[in-house]
Amino acid sequence: MDRNPGRTCAVGLIYGLMIRILGAGLNIALFAALLAGCGSESFTEVETTRSPLFPGYESYASREEVMPKLSREVEIKLVEESTFSTGGSTPPYRIYAISISPYPHLEQTGKLLITFYNNRLLQTAYYPENIEAYVKALRRSGVAVESGQQLIKGHTMIWIGVDFDNITYVGWADKRLRDQQRRWFANYK
Repeated sequence: MDRNPGRTCAVGLIYGLMIRILGAGLNIALFAALLAGCGSESFTEVETTRSPLFPGYESYASREEVMPKLSREVEIKLVEESTFSTGGSTPPYRIYAISISPYPHLEQTGKLLITFYNNRLLQTAYYPENIEAYVKALRRSGVAVESGQQLIKGHTMIWIGVDFDNITYVGWADKRLRDQQRRWFANYK
C-alpha cells in the first residue's frame, strides 16, 4: 500500500491523461488517413447546378453539348489543346479552347473564346471590336461589370480583363471550376 495517497492520485491522473492523449493521437491519425483516402477530388465530376457563362452557354457543359450550338457561318479556330497530366495517380488536367468569329452580342461584333477544363465548360471571354460600346450595352442589359472588379452572380464571375496581347475582353467563369483548377495546380504541379 502506498503511504502517499496524493502521489498515487497524481500518478493515476497522469497515466490516464497519457492514455487519452495517445488515444486521441491515434484517432487523429486514423481521421487524417480517412480524409486522405476519401477526400480526393475526381476533377472530372459534373455538377448538377450549372451557371450561365455567356448567353446560350452554361458551365459544366461538355464539348459535345456546345459544338452543335455553333453556327456554320462562323470561323472556329482551335486556340489551345493541352494536358498537364503525367499519368499514374495524377488526376487529369486537359484544356481545350476555341475562338469563334465573327460573334455578335448585344448588337456588337467580336470574337468569343470558349475554354473547357476536363471537358467541362470553364469560361468564356468576349473580345468586342469596341469595348466601350460593349460594356455600355452590357450595363443596359443588367450586367453592371466594372473595370478592376469582379461581379459575382451565383457561381458565375464576370470581369473586364486584359490578355497577354494587351487586348481587353469581358470574361465569364464558373467559380467552382476555377477553384478546382487552382487546387489541381497547388497539389499536382
